[in-house]
Amino acid sequence: MKTATTILLLFLLPGASSVDQGLEARSVHRTDANAMRDTPTHPDLLRDAGQPIVPRGTSAGPCATVFGYLPYWESAANVRYDLITHIACFSVEVNANGTLGNDHGWPWVSVINDAHQAGVKVILVATLFNGSNIDTLISSPTNKANFFANIKAKMLEGNADGLNIDFESGTTWQDEINDFMAELTAYLHAEIPGSEVTIAGPAVNWSNRWDLEGLAASCDGIFIMGYAFAGSWSSVTGANAPLTGGSINITDTVLDEYASALANHPDKLILGVPYYGHEWTTTSSSAGATVSTFVGSTRFRDDQLDSQTHGRLWHATSQTPWYRWQVGASWNQIWYDDAESLGLKFDLAVTHGLQGVGMWALNYDGARPELWDEIEARFACVPTCCDMNCDGAVDVANDLPLFVEALLAPAAYIAPPGCTIEPADTNDDQAYDGRDIDAFISALTS
Repeated sequence: MKTATTILLLFLLPGASSVDQGLEARSVHRTDANAMRDTPTHPDLLRDAGQPIVPRGTSAGPCATVFGYLPYWESAANVRYDLITHIACFSVEVNANGTLGNDHGWPWVSVINDAHQAGVKVILVATLFNGSNIDTLISSPTNKANFFANIKAKMLEGNADGLNIDFESGTTWQDEINDFMAELTAYLHAEIPGSEVTIAGPAVNWSNRWDLEGLAASCDGIFIMGYAFAGSWSSVTGANAPLTGGSINITDTVLDEYASALANHPDKLILGVPYYGHEWTTTSSSAGATVSTFVGSTRFRDDQLDSQTHGRLWHATSQTPWYRWQVGASWNQIWYDDAESLGLKFDLAVTHGLQGVGMWALNYDGARPELWDEIEARFACVPTCCDMNCDGAVDVANDLPLFVEALLAPAAYIAPPGCTIEPADTNDDQAYDGRDIDAFISALTS
């Protein structure tokens, strides 16, 4: 837990205003949802409304979790279902008494079926962005019971594979959130066997009230919102998700906040990264310039192109890109993340053995391929000669029966969907013999 001195020092970091930011970083989930409140659900998500929902198939996707939030106002046309494991449909709104508000057209049959056909898990996101309402919900047994029953029904309506809780604002309900999540997780595990329950967690324990190890123990995973280190409150320009440098950053601060959870539950931590940035007008062209005006948040799909026009710069301290241009006597600066900076964050997640990575938000990259290429380079499963079902592992339970089948009847053997090799012929000599059996035994991982 932070000391008072540490908290005071956090107010001094570039990109934060001690008056406006308070003890809690402002979440892009909440600000984007507020900005898009009157926007209808994207028609692409509702394309197949009324059609039957298909069950989830087998995934041939990444070997680590890739958890992408898809906001209701964005299209799913550019989603690479072969490179994600979870698509989090944002969102159904929650009321203080446990009833549900706007569900933004759920169930999104088009998204659900496209995801399930690729073996991707569909996660329903439940949002509540009012601190006093969160207190009212989670402190009342009656309200909790109402919410549990209502959200279960909503999940079943869309054959969702899990639930993500995104509760934000306020600094008192964190004392009770772990018990709430434990009860919710136990309830949904019993009522919807195989379902996953996750929560959007803070990058920095601003309120100093989170028990992050206890939170990890209470559910199936924490999506760490590893961004919003700068924003509308910033007095100087700076990185949205600094990997290093400054008073707070992802490498030191975030991993320090989650140190206990990392030691005991690394498989429950998902590092969220931003597919968005921030634009400010400034008084000078330098990095860390004094802010005149916050213009707004940006999207990678625009920043990647615009940075080529204005000249991409690299901020070595934070290990993030930015660019600038002059308008009269003032300057505009945009700080964002691209394939290089996100790749470094992905490497950090791999190094620390996290469950995986995720992003806010899908389609903020549009049709651009760069960020998908980074995911593929780091997390795509490379089938081995003996990985008979192409799931990234060679094990007795799943691969041995298929291996024996292929050895006994090689002419009749058909590899499962997604497997493009002849996995039983481990040494590629067009024969099935003891050498192949030896190779299979050597390749066993469990």
